[in-house]
Amino acid sequence: MVTGIVIPHETHLALQKVEFQNLTDYQTAVGGYIETVKMNGHPLVIVADEDGKVKQLPINRRATCLWWLLNPSGLGGDFLVGDVVILGARRHGDMNDVPAELAELLLESTRFQVQVRLSRGFDTWVPIGEPVDDFFEATIRALKLMEVWSPPEEVKVIAVK
Repeated sequence: MVTGIVIPHETHLALQKVEFQNLTDYQTAVGGYIETVKMNGHPLVIVADEDGKVKQLPINRRATCLWWLLNPSGLGGDFLVGDVVILGARRHGDMNDVPAELAELLLESTRFQVQVRLSRGFDTWVPIGEPVDDFFEATIRALKLMEVWSPPEEVKVIAVK
């Protein structure tokens, strides 16, 4: 059994932690045949409907924002559609549980802060703006920052109290 997070395309629906036992479970979650989208440099895999764009499924804004945040080179490019599943990266051909830190951040945290690191030579992260109550609102802020401010080496969203 593998634990993942379903991100519905409808923003009023909550993210869900789901246990997947087989291919049919993944297909049911995304509504069709599956394709995996790798997250360069991150221990994650996104599972989406392979024919989602052909079916003209709605854009999944939350999943796309998370994908762009973790893969800045794709910022503003391709997008994800329909309901998607976030899992841990494949090992030995098998899907793995979504990392516990990400599950906690997305499902249990209630306040979020955008932070930037100006250079990899320093391990100092600088908070930007006020904390917000929604992870995806913070992610949108981080993406806007990435678009207009080229000096930051890295941008992230963290949980705060």
